Amino acid sequence: MTTRRVWCKAGLGWMAGLGLARSARATPLLAVGSQFARIFEGAEGQAPRGLAVDLLGQLFGDGVRCEWVPWSRAQLMLEQGEADILIGPYRTPEREARMLFSVRAFYSDAMVWYARRGEETRWTGEFAALAQTPVAAVRGWAYGSRFERMKTAMNLLTWVQSVDAGLQMLTKRRVELFAANDRNCLPVLQRLHLADAVGRCSPPMDVLHGHMAFARSAAGESLSQRYDQAVEQWLRTAHAADLYRRWGVDRPVTAL
Repeated sequence: MTTRRVWCKAGLGWMAGLGLARSARATPLLAVGSQFARIFEGAEGQAPRGLAVDLLGQLFGDGVRCEWVPWSRAQLMLEQGEADILIGPYRTPEREARMLFSVRAFYSDAMVWYARRGEETRWTGEFAALAQTPVAAVRGWAYGSRFERMKTAMNLLTWVQSVDAGLQMLTKRRVELFAANDRNCLPVLQRLHLADAVGRCSPPMDVLHGHMAFARSAAGESLSQRYDQAVEQWLRTAHAADLYRRWGVDRPVTAL
């Protein structure tokens, strides 16, 4: 897949005093991410856009560029020192061993099961009941500690490459439940004209919080500290409320 390199939108200049914006002659920071609806959206030949792009633009000005790449590649780029910031990962113990996370989450997702409309009661809140139920989940996604503990007991779990693939399997009756979240799932349901065919189950499996992540290195630690300091100040400004409202993303409790 061809990567798409673009500059983040220019910041408002109010963070310059914190030293986040680099000089025009310096190599800009590289922030990488993949498809997160409303958070970081990209496609072939299009510039990435979303809450994260505008947030980094406000903090770093033109001292950062954003690059849209496949999720596995984005994580590898951070770990190998090819990128400075990974956009949007959920915080998990396994990932914490490989990267540094921002103190504050900048978005949250309820992780839920989806079923065919009228069959939402297939999920009762107990993973043990899914031992022999055909279910699907997106490969590489984090779904929370309960899911991680119980996934080996779900004997008919199928890993898919995308939300599109999972929803297609669900509507074609190849699985009974598909694991995702509203932020990523709803746009696909609308695009595939499946909003009336698929329903959201309750209760949620878990609520996960999305962060910015940094390399486990001296430079990464320094950058993460600068970012944390800047975000604390940014969240107290009207810019923060305006940005969340513009993208239709709820501020997580941890970001208040």
